[in-house]
Amino acid sequence: MSGCSRRQFLTGSALAALGGTLALAGCAPMSHEEAAAKKREAAAGNDKNADGEVTAIGTGMGKHGEFTVEVSAKDGAIDRITVLDSRETPGMGDVAMEKMTQAIIDNQTLAVDTISGATLTSMPFLTAVGSALDAMGESADDWKNREPAAWVSDVELPEEADVVVIGAGGAGFAAAITAANEGKSVVLMDKMGVFGGDTALSGGEMAVPGNWIQVTQGIEDSPENLVSDMLVGGDNKGDPELVAIIANGALDSANWLTYEGGVSWKHDLMQFGGHNIKRSIIPITHSGSEMTTKLTNRVNGMDDIVLIDNTKAVELVTDDAGAVTGVKVENPVTGDTSEVKCKAVVLATGGFGSNVDMRVKYNPEMDDKILSTDSVAAQGDGIVMAEKIGADTIDMEYIQTYPVCDPETGALLYVGDVRLENHGILVNREGDRFVQELDRRDVISNGIKNQTDGVAFLLFDQAAADETGLLKQHADEYENSEARGVIVKGDTLEDVAKPQGVDAAELQKTVEKWNQYCADGKDPDFGYSAEMNVIGDGPYYLMACKPAVHYTMGGLHITPEAEVLTVEGTPIAGLYAAGEVAGHKMGTNRLGSCSMTDIYTFGRIAGINAAGGDAEAKIPSLDI
Repeated sequence: MSGCSRRQFLTGSALAALGGTLALAGCAPMSHEEAAAKKREAAAGNDKNADGEVTAIGTGMGKHGEFTVEVSAKDGAIDRITVLDSRETPGMGDVAMEKMTQAIIDNQTLAVDTISGATLTSMPFLTAVGSALDAMGESADDWKNREPAAWVSDVELPEEADVVVIGAGGAGFAAAITAANEGKSVVLMDKMGVFGGDTALSGGEMAVPGNWIQVTQGIEDSPENLVSDMLVGGDNKGDPELVAIIANGALDSANWLTYEGGVSWKHDLMQFGGHNIKRSIIPITHSGSEMTTKLTNRVNGMDDIVLIDNTKAVELVTDDAGAVTGVKVENPVTGDTSEVKCKAVVLATGGFGSNVDMRVKYNPEMDDKILSTDSVAAQGDGIVMAEKIGADTIDMEYIQTYPVCDPETGALLYVGDVRLENHGILVNREGDRFVQELDRRDVISNGIKNQTDGVAFLLFDQAAADETGLLKQHADEYENSEARGVIVKGDTLEDVAKPQGVDAAELQKTVEKWNQYCADGKDPDFGYSAEMNVIGDGPYYLMACKPAVHYTMGGLHITPEAEVLTVEGTPIAGLYAAGEVAGHKMGTNRLGSCSMTDIYTFGRIAGINAAGGDAEAKIPSLDI
């Protein structure tokens, strides 16, 4: 069930009869062809039909580029808002537009709340609707000054449930679905106005040794091989027992996503830095939103799960013996508070990458000069709540930066994944390579920080763009990056080097040297660790990048059963944790694509144990 039919926005003069049905017109964007036709029709201005209905087009610049909406009004009242063309994140940006569509129509006002977790879509959506109103002769400013619409959920929060799962990202969905499949009543809550968390913002790649694509391609791999890579990649600071559970559960978790969640996959593999082999499977949309939208649909089809947003857990309730017996919650919009009694709680609240104060507390180098790829929700809430009832934390000083991020916003640059498909080289302003492009994230990040201006540039050619398809797959990101000069396209190396302030002559020498290394099959400078591909003929692409905080390896100390431990080392009855909120799995550095493997493996373990089931019997590939 979508956000269109599950939410209400109320004012003293709500037009529920009008908006309750017509708001749904905004839920499904048109195809690009249909949207283009609509734009052409509206090019001459607004349109008025025989019934007196006036329509106009408005545009906004969202997180993933420009989108277009068509607004229809009759007798001064909006009766339809249709999203014509949008590439906003599925399950997040589109849900925000659905909710705001209903809010505007139900209440006939532009004074509506933005949707937390999707403000980069919400704000331009209001701008787009406002510009359409101006075009049809209404005053957007007048609409903004009307009575505000306060958010009220029509999802009733139960007073009691068997299991409460806090955080509706990948780990939370896995835990909730697993517990419900054990016959337990579950509340799955998220403090944001949209679901998905950092999982939805990720590329969704998942390290799975022995996966079906490896089998097809004749690649031999094993869980033990992944265990070795993860431990070495984290400087042997991770808990070998927890790492083994992740590796042994990887294939079962991927199959669970496929058959339980309905997730589809590309027929391709990626190799991230620190992995000795190609083993990472990729969602069909090359985005974690492929997972979270499918899992949201799965949860909405289950009678035993109550899924609710804008519900922030603020305190864990315990009995005299210290066992967790409930959760105190608060609605961040209305300030209303309540309590849900339960037999167990699963914390799936993510890390603290967006909480600068908390970052600096544990690692002073991770200050506000470093941007973050994370959701604004990544504030460490679950860690703080658990600490207040005696939970132990571990590895909190280990905070990872991702090397290839937008220098202006900190966002992940998915076009840069050409690097992970064995194309392109990283150079500095002097035009020289300075690191092995498939090295560990921390090694590359530290290498970039030591370069002039703390910035690097990823160079690749048209053949790499065509072979990987990433410029088309992430056309929104590419267009946005090119418009801002973050990525430059040119026919010659000089054409791309000059606008980026890179030494063109030295870049030419670096490319010639690299191509010779490719011909020789060996990189004597940095020991490139995979198939080497030449930088051929233009056009060329040169993309600027900087490291940004991406993952916090530290968190709550857990057992192999996902139980949260006290400072004294004993499990807290009724409290489990899964995903980034739980530490001591990745050591000093997380290898790319291992987070997805972790969250779906430990999410299911936490869910089944919180439900009182037998995790080892139900997840037979796990050695726990």
